[in-house]
Amino acid sequence: MGEQKLTTMGVWIELQEPSDEYTAQEIVDNANKMLNKLGINGNRFAVSKDRKYGVHYLHVQSDGQFSYCEDNGHWFNLEYLAKENNNDN
Repeated sequence: MGEQKLTTMGVWIELQEPSDEYTAQEIVDNANKMLNKLGINGNRFAVSKDRKYGVHYLHVQSDGQFSYCEDNGHWFNLEYLAKENNNDN
């Protein structure tokens, strides 16, 4: 299987595993605050209540579709985030 060529630059945001110090919900709440500061509107992390596939987190898009973060993270479009004015999301 060949390597897939990325069409945009990306940045990986990975959430830490929950621990005795920080719950999954606390981690998600802070990650979503960071996403808002970066101008990522409508995309967010959520806690996977059923822990399907053994994962703690979900990535939820603005249209409600979600994916399981099997490796606790998600790729975001770095080119979009680097724009001077990215309020058109």
